[in-house]
Amino acid sequence: MALLEKELAHFRHSIAVPGMGVAMQEKLKETRILVVGAGGLGSPVIQYLSASGVGVIGIADYGVINDEDMHRQPLYQMQDIRKHKAKMAASRLWASNPFSKHYPLLLQVKPDNIKQLLQGMDLVIDCSQHTATHLVINDACISEGKPFVIGEVHNWVSWWAGFNIAPVSGDAAASYRCALELIDDHRNFDAGAIGVTHGATGMMMVNEVLKFIAGVPDGLANKFYSMNFLHNTYEVSTLAPNATILADTRAKGVLTADDYGMEIVPDIED
Repeated sequence: MALLEKELAHFRHSIAVPGMGVAMQEKLKETRILVVGAGGLGSPVIQYLSASGVGVIGIADYGVINDEDMHRQPLYQMQDIRKHKAKMAASRLWASNPFSKHYPLLLQVKPDNIKQLLQGMDLVIDCSQHTATHLVINDACISEGKPFVIGEVHNWVSWWAGFNIAPVSGDAAASYRCALELIDDHRNFDAGAIGVTHGATGMMMVNEVLKFIAGVPDGLANKFYSMNFLHNTYEVSTLAPNATILADTRAKGVLTADDYGMEIVPDIED
């Protein structure tokens, strides 16, 4: 998809980066990404996906903006409080990059709609920080053959990983279900949330996604990244695909909301 003259000017500094160029900027323009969650983690993710020139960004979030969350959602402004995050995010992103299409999806991602949401998407980034949603996305993406990225932030510690992305070695791609034990080791459900840890994690996730789109080998494939921002320790682990889990997931497909322990919220009337 050829860039307009105005896009060439808008993205000229990105195009000038070694290894990027016009062809890669055009590839970003052709990419369609579904982002689930537009809160503390989703906000920086969608901001930098848009700023980088990703052509289509679906923003799925049924929640509203709250005053107490503003410290980690600088995409929004005080006059946006009590308005829907997805709708305000699309408006804010268009204001800084009118060349991308930002689609607000005011809905809960759930078993009944996940496959429809995946249609036409090249990649899913799950920023919901909600286990049941992670599992729904995992099962649907495995069933539909879609690559996906999940991240979470817990106080000073965060993690993010690529799933259903096969390494160049030819090994099988790991799923979220294959990594549950490792993920549990990086969770801390104590109260509190720091804005900067969400922002930094979101940017690091987008950096890996951009490398994936650019064809950099194995940056996300079977890789699990974690960062302890308090002690400045950064770790990379290799995920091991579990053939039994993968086969079982493919056989069962997307389960019911009850199976996931997911509470279904009423549809948004807007």
